Amino acid sequence: MRRLALPILGAMISAAACTGAGYENVPDGDTPARVSGMLFIERAHGGTAAGVQVGARFVRFVGVSDDALPDLVGTPTLPRVGACVSRGATAGEALDPLRSEVRLLDVGPIEVQAGGRPVQMLPRRFPDLWNVVSGTLYGTEADLPVGEWRFSASGAANAGVGSFDVAGQAPESPMGVRVGATALPLNAAQTLPIASSGPLRVRWERAVGDDRIAIRFEGDGSLVCGASDIGAFDLDVASADRAREVLRAGGTVSVHRMRAVPFTARGLDAATLVFDHSVRARARVE
Repeated sequence: MRRLALPILGAMISAAACTGAGYENVPDGDTPARVSGMLFIERAHGGTAAGVQVGARFVRFVGVSDDALPDLVGTPTLPRVGACVSRGATAGEALDPLRSEVRLLDVGPIEVQAGGRPVQMLPRRFPDLWNVVSGTLYGTEADLPVGEWRFSASGAANAGVGSFDVAGQAPESPMGVRVGATALPLNAAQTLPIASSGPLRVRWERAVGDDRIAIRFEGDGSLVCGASDIGAFDLDVASADRAREVLRAGGTVSVHRMRAVPFTARGLDAATLVFDHSVRARARVE
């Protein structure tokens, strides 16, 4: 998740720098706005990341594809299984203020329960970006337990979003992760070596269920590969070379186990509770 207040805004500006692919070329005024909601819990191990970060976004958008939206508003991306997708490092110019609009909605306070401990997320306004993205963020950071999570809110008439009450069980964090020949997580002083050529193997201990695995390479842009939770994913030479290009000046590699729990609320075309548990490390190309 992208952290509260200024850090959360900075990460959103970084995340919004994606390629123009994914933006819809829509005629002015011909496409109705869609409204979506996401609640998310992110838990990271290794590197400089630690603890649990919790957030929510309720978004009214037009002129932007569903695939591009997570990069713009700072939500976890559920990857396509079997595919590796690139994002560029700089492309804020891809946003067209005449065709695209993303409005983050204020749905009032959101109550969170985790392991019997209550947390309240309050809406927080942030500065507009490029005259396209504006509105309200939800986020908090705490050392909360793994287990069942419950989110509830009474909704807000002015946002057009009704009440909801959704619960989900957190997945296990990835265990037994190996990228190439190196086991993760590493300590803070270590760096994951990436071979300078050839394919790249990623392994982990599979878990029961139909969770999704995301393998992220982040540095000069990003590359995200999606896999079923079967314990293995191999990047072919072309995909591994794209990962090396991302990491040419250093960066991070992370392996995520992701679980999605759909829910419904009045006024939302789609809504999901997403768990994102990851193991990560700083990386370099040898």
